[in-house]
Amino acid sequence: MKLPQIIFAALVLCVSGSFLVGQDRGQRDGQNRQDTSQFNEHDQQVTHDWYNKHQNNPPAGLRKQDRFSPDQESRLREGAVLDGSLRNKVHAAPQDLTRQLPPPPPQHRYVALGDHVALMDNGHNVKAVIHLH
Repeated sequence: MKLPQIIFAALVLCVSGSFLVGQDRGQRDGQNRQDTSQFNEHDQQVTHDWYNKHQNNPPAGLRKQDRFSPDQESRLREGAVLDGSLRNKVHAAPQDLTRQLPPPPPQHRYVALGDHVALMDNGHNVKAVIHLH
């Protein structure tokens, strides 16, 4: 092998090795979860811990007066599409909470409604729900 070919081969190995290490780190840290639309146990624990720390001054969507009636509660479930009356109760999830959760998949967002935190797509399809009360 000539010197330029050796240098090129070494460069390719270095770059591909760095990519694989970075990719593995993201998976271990839970940051490479954009393909999933479910909450795991860690997400639920983080959310409950956050909620417990903020119960004295909860934001819109997570206040006592925001809680749903039994009828509304039955309509908030995974796989459901929110109707107009529930869509009016959707608030962005608190940013200091969402920073602790993995990034949502493309075209999805975390929301607070009815004393719940949910993952919802842009078509108001509920993908996952964490019940806080």
